[in-house]
Amino acid sequence: TRKNACLVLSAGVMEPSEAKVVDVAWKNYLQELYLLLKEWPILSLETALELLQCKYADPSVRSHAVRSLGEALPDEALIQYMLQLVQTLKHEQYLDSSLLRLLLRKALTNAKIGHSFFWQVRSDIHNWPESQRILCVLEAYCRGLGPNLKALIRQVEMLDGLARLADDIKEHSDSHKEKTRYLKEKLVEVEISSLLQNVCSPLHLGHSLGRLRPSECRVLDSGRRPLCLVWDNADKMAPHYSLSHSIIFKNGDDLRQDMLTLQVINIMGQIWIKEDLDLRMMPYMCMATGKHMGVIEVVRNARTVHSIQRRSRLGTIQVDSSQLYKWIRDKNKGLRLEAAIDNFTRSCAGYCVATFVLGIGDRHPDNIMVNEEGQIFHIDFGHFLGNFKKKCGIKRERVPFVLTQDFLRVIAGGAENPKDSLEFQRFQVLCGKAYLALRKHCRLFMNLFTSLLSTGMPELQSVEDICYLRKTLAVDATEEEALLYFQNQFCEAYGGAWTTKLDWFFHSVKHR
Repeated sequence: TRKNACLVLSAGVMEPSEAKVVDVAWKNYLQELYLLLKEWPILSLETALELLQCKYADPSVRSHAVRSLGEALPDEALIQYMLQLVQTLKHEQYLDSSLLRLLLRKALTNAKIGHSFFWQVRSDIHNWPESQRILCVLEAYCRGLGPNLKALIRQVEMLDGLARLADDIKEHSDSHKEKTRYLKEKLVEVEISSLLQNVCSPLHLGHSLGRLRPSECRVLDSGRRPLCLVWDNADKMAPHYSLSHSIIFKNGDDLRQDMLTLQVINIMGQIWIKEDLDLRMMPYMCMATGKHMGVIEVVRNARTVHSIQRRSRLGTIQVDSSQLYKWIRDKNKGLRLEAAIDNFTRSCAGYCVATFVLGIGDRHPDNIMVNEEGQIFHIDFGHFLGNFKKKCGIKRERVPFVLTQDFLRVIAGGAENPKDSLEFQRFQVLCGKAYLALRKHCRLFMNLFTSLLSTGMPELQSVEDICYLRKTLAVDATEEEALLYFQNQFCEAYGGAWTTKLDWFFHSVKHR
């Protein structure tokens, strides 16, 4: 009733004397609400994130949401939601807010949180409506670092140097081979080499990059000409130690969309594990470090589906679709093959469901990869929420998600008619279970995207974009109706696999 009265008041319908009475009543109502907030229980993550959106401006309400996050989220989980929390700072009325105090306190007492906080803030300075405020935040953090500031300065200098080098290489020559030759020449120069040697990785705090290997570095054959850089791995005590460590530096791409997609895929993977569905997801590290600039982790011992298919004399649109299975079989002899097929089946189910729910487009064989243990994973998320590429006005993605005969052959252990196999039926059931598990958390996913509407991402501009998630998660349907909806999408995916193969064929011709 009080809310309706205020709406009438704002419309100018009431007499001044009536308005004064309502105003007093409204203030009393707010005082009661503030007293209740002090005794209110800790909010769920979904509710706390929602109350930090721009439409909830009351400082007391926002403070309670922040208090809930601080008490409910352990430090590792707080890092996971840093992308949204830093963006939420834009909605605070004052620089000194409960949220900023929480983030600064956590950042200065936990080095991992601090590392994530710094780069999230620094990479987004150009998008802040009042740059002075965010520069004050950066200064406050840097002043609190003390002697640890030197290592951070080295990272900044390294990435600034790579940005200048990437710009120089783009203008050097039209030849891809010539660009790579020029990169190797520049990397041995003392001025550049000194910036890149023995520095902490911007992707993994505490992971030291050793000596640069200029002979193994190259310019990737992509439109933005990203740089693939290789170092000796200086941390021989690290888990899964390898002799080298590789990073891709991109200059010219907005990596925030990739960061959001990988964040959500990682959260999906954790949800599935809690539901006793380990789908072996592989959300590699990706971090924006400036305007249209950032670094991406290179996954070891992995190849694109396109490079695997090229082993066949028949090309990408091969008749037997067996090259992927043969490659996994060759890498996993004897008893290891069964484990590799299980890895592939689980991860394929996870990425089928994830790419469908998120509406990820531009799925060609150069941005789907498989590692030697059989795990499949997707890369390059330039199109999501159903913003699919078009060719001559026709959508290139004509199926809900990628599920080709190549994938089914691996799932069925190499069987020639995989759709008739028991393994395929189990795979379909696994996908259905994974989809239903995500629906329980639809509010969380929608809040993760809604919190980033102010970022200016090209494909996340309005609430209408987020409505795509309501559709794919069948928010308004019963569980039975939702499962039927997904199973229809599943049948459409493998039933239309020939259209995907046709698209892949033209992709291979174009990039031969």
